[in-house]
Amino acid sequence: MRSITVADCMTRRVVSLAPNMEVVEAIRILLKHKITAAPVLDSEHKLVGILSESDCLSATLTSSYYSQDFGLVSEYMTASVMSAGEDDSVLDVYERFMKQRAVRVPVLDDQGRLVGILSPKDLMRAVLEYYEKPAGK
Repeated sequence: MRSITVADCMTRRVVSLAPNMEVVEAIRILLKHKITAAPVLDSEHKLVGILSESDCLSATLTSSYYSQDFGLVSEYMTASVMSAGEDDSVLDVYERFMKQRAVRVPVLDDQGRLVGILSPKDLMRAVLEYYEKPAGK
């Protein structure tokens, strides 16, 4: 049985955010790039979280309720992030993706550096390709 790896279908050009960035700036970046979430990297480019549209909406509601600034990405990001390796099977990641209801799955290399990201569309495209292409072609 053939297998599609994460490296075969991940997006390699990743838009990332910094934890000390204002949420309003992160919203601008998400909208500009038409993405629903982005990984948050520290100054050493290590993954420390992910910020989603839902996180941004939470920041918006909190700031309007308390009449304050939006705050920082680090205050609203999800710190516990599902990640994948480049050699992982897409079907295995897809299964974990569904169980954990992940928005985006950062892809890390052997040293823990961000090398790509998987979105629901990337995963659906890979699964569709898997089922539409006959084995051995």
